[in-house]
Amino acid sequence: MRHRTIARRLATTGLLATGLVAPGLIGAPAQAAAPHGAEGSAYGLTASGPVTVPPVPAVSSTTETVRRSLVREDRTKLVKASALDVSASAARARSSVADLSVPAAKLMAGAVTATCDGGRGSANLARAVIAGKRLDASPPPNTTVPVDIEGVGRASLILNKQERMADGRLAVTAMELNLPLPGKPATVRAASATCGKGHGPAKPPSDAPAPTPVEHDLPVTG
Repeated sequence: MRHRTIARRLATTGLLATGLVAPGLIGAPAQAAAPHGAEGSAYGLTASGPVTVPPVPAVSSTTETVRRSLVREDRTKLVKASALDVSASAARARSSVADLSVPAAKLMAGAVTATCDGGRGSANLARAVIAGKRLDASPPPNTTVPVDIEGVGRASLILNKQERMADGRLAVTAMELNLPLPGKPATVRAASATCGKGHGPAKPPSDAPAPTPVEHDLPVTG
């Protein structure tokens, strides 16, 4: 009799304990929402100057991840690329471009990638060469490579360009090439990703500290 009474007490205690714990176990915690005002965006390639290429492909998002890709961009003789792939969500963005080629600058790269995640950026290059000189696979932010090109002049290549936008977000561009072409300078940007949280009225971009550029002279005579 006593044993049955103890068993009933244990069963009752177990049910009560279960009743207390169960509400905390119903459903998984919801994922934290992206900060208000956060937005990610990315594009694969763009060019301005004598020849214009709008940002392609391009995406932006303030919520879930959006992706877009382009098999090949070869509408102009200035720049060619393939397998352009971009994605963006409220908190992060990524852009990658393969088989990049800018013949006028003797620039080639097997792949270039820019990533922006939580307001921090990075860039990676694979088999990237300009005028026969191999480029660093993981260049520090704002690495500047001046190049003297015969018949063109002095071009400048900025690797892992990072700049704070007016609204406080970070823009990362894996490569930005500036060419002093006859008649009108040309600018080619490959693999760009922007992310972060805007903070209302814009501060001047100069308010944000920029990394010190690292320069390498690469004279080109042919």
